[in-house]
Amino acid sequence: MSKLTSRQKQAIATKLKITEVATELFRSNKFESVKIQDICDAAGISIGAFYHHFKSKSEIIDIGYEQIDLLFQEQYEYKAFESNVESIKYLLGEVGAFLQELGWFFMSEAYKYLISYNPKYTFCTDRFVYSQVLTSVQLGVQNCELKCIDISELELSNTIMRVLRGDIIDWFLREGNYDLKDKILYDFNLIITNFIH
Repeated sequence: MSKLTSRQKQAIATKLKITEVATELFRSNKFESVKIQDICDAAGISIGAFYHHFKSKSEIIDIGYEQIDLLFQEQYEYKAFESNVESIKYLLGEVGAFLQELGWFFMSEAYKYLISYNPKYTFCTDRFVYSQVLTSVQLGVQNCELKCIDISELELSNTIMRVLRGDIIDWFLREGNYDLKDKILYDFNLIITNFIH
């Protein structure tokens, strides 16, 4: 990925600001009860500015995920890791920390939307988090860090992503009563231990 321009970063920042404001509103109100005008008023933007970045209120969640992935990707690409397993741990930990910051209530509202929306961005295999987990698993096998004997690299990656989604859902169903990042890393370690050479 080429380095983001200042204009691209500004567009991402604006989208994230709208997403952040909307998130605060979604935290204290049901998703359905928040109006676009409420979001615009809270963000200090016009309706036209809102529609420049989003087609609808629902798209805030989808585009928000995409923008978050772009920021994760840029942050990730400038990191050095001791191993491919460490690179996956870092990425999953960042996801957990960020979602925990958004809060369990918002994530429960977001998942209600994601479950009913097609295509489901959270399942997209070309999104950064998924593709990087798969790449790191493949490189881990190539470099003899990981062994995949009875399972393919693709299936191991899919399992990691299923457990990640399961942890997120369990966390908001329990109203955020534990540290999401710690739980994600704990569960990842349980899985990956069986595949380390």
